[in-house]
Amino acid sequence: MLLVGAGIVQGLQRLVTPAADDDLSGGFFGVALLLSAIFSALSWAVQLIVQSVIVKGSLDVTRGRRLDLGSATSGIDWGQVIIASLIIGAMTFVGILLCILPGIAVLFFTSYTLYFIIDRGEDAVTAIKSSFTMVKNNLGVLLLFFLASLAAWVVGLCACVVGLLVAIPVVVLAQAYTFRMLNGDPVTT
Repeated sequence: MLLVGAGIVQGLQRLVTPAADDDLSGGFFGVALLLSAIFSALSWAVQLIVQSVIVKGSLDVTRGRRLDLGSATSGIDWGQVIIASLIIGAMTFVGILLCILPGIAVLFFTSYTLYFIIDRGEDAVTAIKSSFTMVKNNLGVLLLFFLASLAAWVVGLCACVVGLLVAIPVVVLAQAYTFRMLNGDPVTT
């Protein structure tokens, strides 16, 4: 779903931007640049919404709740999700500029931020700190989990991308399960 939503936005961007570039280019601040920025922001928003809904749905499944679109979209503090995403994005960008590995470390240590916002109702900064602390305190286990998740994604990608239809839900549910277990929460199947 994430790929479909982002693909639609990027497809629209490719249809609109070349026409604007050919007809109305105005240099660095031309219409094409403006449209590209608008579509990039729209793509980011779609990805953030879909990712949040998937996290909420996976948390509901680990609580034994029935999975449906209505419950997966309710109870999400979108303001905190957006703030956290912007903070993590800025930290990752700076980390990437500092020889790539610090950016990867930021992504690794903040990988449970949305879980803390959605499940615990924490604000963005507290959720980032909570994610960092949880990952730091369980570094060995989560590093192995990260590598296994990466392997599942690669295998899914190698299986003509269709394997991602299996890999993505398995990894997301495993991450929700890991979140629950490492925080001492009961998991219902």
